[in-house]
Amino acid sequence: MLKGVLKAIKDNNMIKRGDKIVAGISGGADSVAMLLQLAEYREQTDYTLQVFHLNHMIREDASHDEEFVRELCSRLNIPFYSEQIDVTALSARLHLSLEEAGRKARYEAMRDLGPDKIAVGHHKDDLAETVILNMCRGTGLHGMVGIAPVQDDIIRPLIYTSRSEIEEYLADIGQDYCTDSTNAQTDYTRNKIRHDILPLLTKSVNDKATEHITHMAEDMLKLEQYIMARVDEAYVKYVQLNASDGTIHLKLRAMNELDKYIANELILRVLEKLTPRRKDITRSHVEGIIGLHSLPGEKTMDIPYGIKVIKTYDELILIKNPEDSEIKPLNIKIPALTEGEGWSTVLDDGTDVTIRVKSYRNKPEIPNKAYTKWFDYDKIDCSELYLRYRASGDYLTINSRGDKKSIQDYMVDEKIERYRRDTIPLLAQGDHVLWVIGHRISEHYKLNEESKKILEVDITQGEKKWQNM
Repeated sequence: MLKGVLKAIKDNNMIKRGDKIVAGISGGADSVAMLLQLAEYREQTDYTLQVFHLNHMIREDASHDEEFVRELCSRLNIPFYSEQIDVTALSARLHLSLEEAGRKARYEAMRDLGPDKIAVGHHKDDLAETVILNMCRGTGLHGMVGIAPVQDDIIRPLIYTSRSEIEEYLADIGQDYCTDSTNAQTDYTRNKIRHDILPLLTKSVNDKATEHITHMAEDMLKLEQYIMARVDEAYVKYVQLNASDGTIHLKLRAMNELDKYIANELILRVLEKLTPRRKDITRSHVEGIIGLHSLPGEKTMDIPYGIKVIKTYDELILIKNPEDSEIKPLNIKIPALTEGEGWSTVLDDGTDVTIRVKSYRNKPEIPNKAYTKWFDYDKIDCSELYLRYRASGDYLTINSRGDKKSIQDYMVDEKIERYRRDTIPLLAQGDHVLWVIGHRISEHYKLNEESKKILEVDITQGEKKWQNM
């Protein structure tokens, strides 16, 4: 086998016994060499190998490539699958480049075959070209890695092998291959790097430029893996996902406690949870989010893909498409009950609300639960008792002297984020709030030695939506 292929497979644990590998074979020199090497490697490791070919319908001779790969697989006794997809039309429909559209179509079709791994033919020169391209477009550490040997379910057995080694190997064994005429054009940015820039670097700067660039990329990969392990630790410590509303909460103290680079990468990690493509998130977006940290009060920022970033008292909160989240009205009247009776309802989000009237004559112990509260039923006018969201004029009684505080001031003092204030249910009699659910109750309605009946309100499911994060 080619030494670079064997090194790539073993150093990166690409293939395990029993794996199902689907190889993307175009018919070009790179993919043909990869297929031959993978077929040979089966003698060392028992795994299943299948081939997929995408007829992209871009060139008139594309069908010739498909037949070439079909015949090669027949000779090697490897199962062959192909699909014809008009990549030009797909590119126009999805507003992607031809390269991006072709990659999307190819990977989706290969994954439909149910592989453990997808093998593609990127080699050492592709890696060097990608690093140069990323540098010119603007990149950080991740872009300097170029093309990783293993990326999720994708493996690249040729990543340590140069194009010249591949062509020399095929010539030595007399194996022909297809030539894509578009590879000789310089209309595309990558081909300009391939045919003009990298050869110039090799000729005028250092004849081992490609090799040195790829060695640097290997070092960058090791560095990135080390740093990402630190980011993983920071994510666990500083980030919380609120499953009930899909928001992501990042503690502001992370900006002070973390190294600046780790903090930047942590923000990118959070954004990746909400975005389909990382490349549309720029350095300016990350710097803008970090900049919110030092601003006083509550601030907001909009970034691509409909993401809103809210800086609150002690958190950055990221919301995807908040404009799509219409607040449904809540205004449920609580019926009058007699001792021993109960009533229940289910809110739109699946939360169960159960209310009972019980005796307090024997002075049972008051439960210390966040979502079960007891109130003095004799103090309540049931004709005005509602479960609803806040309204102008709402207030709490905050102490035994009867002092009042508006719900607006209470929520500000408790550092409840502005975007959540209109979605926290209240149990209220008129404008006097008995309970800000998930938070405090009014002093006026608390039980005392003279109380005779209890109004028990129990909230289950969905309760985390209303509590402080």
